[in-house]
Amino acid sequence: MFIRLGRVLLALVLLAGLAGAGWTYRLVHTVSGGASVGDLVRVVREPEGLFPQTRVNLLIVGKDYNYTPQGIAYSKNSRSDTIMLLSLDLQGRQAAAVSIPRDTYVKAPDGIVGKINGTFARGGVELLKQTLERTFDLKIDHYVVLKDTAVKNIVDALGGVWVETLDAMRYDDSWGHLHVNLPKGRQFIHGEQAVGFVRFRKPNEGAPPSKEEGDIRRTERQQQLLRAMAERALEPENLLRLDQIANVALGEVETDLTRPQIMAIAARMGRTALSNFHSVTLPGNGGTYGGAYFYYLDRERSQALVDWLLKGDPTAGNRLVEVSVLNASNRGGAARAAAGWLRQQGYSIQRTDTAPKRQETSILIYKQAALEPQAKAIGKLLQVQDIVKSPDYPVGGDVVLLVGNDLGAAALERWANQ
Repeated sequence: MFIRLGRVLLALVLLAGLAGAGWTYRLVHTVSGGASVGDLVRVVREPEGLFPQTRVNLLIVGKDYNYTPQGIAYSKNSRSDTIMLLSLDLQGRQAAAVSIPRDTYVKAPDGIVGKINGTFARGGVELLKQTLERTFDLKIDHYVVLKDTAVKNIVDALGGVWVETLDAMRYDDSWGHLHVNLPKGRQFIHGEQAVGFVRFRKPNEGAPPSKEEGDIRRTERQQQLLRAMAERALEPENLLRLDQIANVALGEVETDLTRPQIMAIAARMGRTALSNFHSVTLPGNGGTYGGAYFYYLDRERSQALVDWLLKGDPTAGNRLVEVSVLNASNRGGAARAAAGWLRQQGYSIQRTDTAPKRQETSILIYKQAALEPQAKAIGKLLQVQDIVKSPDYPVGGDVVLLVGNDLGAAALERWANQ
């Protein structure tokens, strides 16, 4: 019933960084309950006193409220509608959020096999935490549980936000207390509309189809809302109302983080730009078993994402990139040698082949904007300077390497002998 927007916690931190030191100080001062300047300086300079490690993993949970026949909401034994793992690199000032679809098929430590959101209903945060730790071999340090009113109240505290829809969104569910009525295009929305914006999954039966349908598009809208909140918070009237906004946000969460720890996160992450925030949903496919719908994770790719974004293993991200290598040089075996070297660095090689024509300059081609960092990393590794984006390039793979004559024989021989 809630939304996949545990990002509101990080949003406050990001907003502080985007607005500069003065905004950060006011946020930290609000959260700390009026700590002295000396206390604030110690927290910023020595976060080790509050966190024994530089990387902190948080479990973000959004409650799914149930309703009585009289329409009264209650949360006892409710499932989790939002499950997210948020990793904060306190030293590198980077953050990553990994969303776990609520219908994900798992085996929990209590021996029950089923949807992951059911673990929260059976055993609360602790059982959900143990399930995720066992599934991904990951240590989770703290948790944050968001009330189902969090997005509504925080967006209202900001005075509304600008968003854009690809298509009209219409849905009515009186039992679930969800009513969505948003037109196509850019528009200014308030709290109740923001809830519909991020909860919408499909129109009512018999209604025209919408380009906004599906969980993937819903995740994209949630990311859009986060950025809209960040931009809205930087407007002058909200910079003057930080105390009220922070207090509203803090009132919407239940957490085992202490106020000094929240203060340390806000201060240390206060200059984190949105460009240093990565957000993904674990890959997989939907299917039915015993008449019930489940989301089955792509285990290999999901684990690679966790290792990369949550554990901080930079080589794990390489396993997610499929590279095709074509020999466009006059040297036989050049593609095979380059592919072998990339494979040793953890990259997945989709194919090696001969290019249709010869060329002097080696080129790296990436298909999507999100793959530009990986393409640049490969370019640095192979000393290829020419890197271009071409979504329609007619060769499979996320990145295509055309090996030209400029890659010297010595380099190719070195790669082949590694």
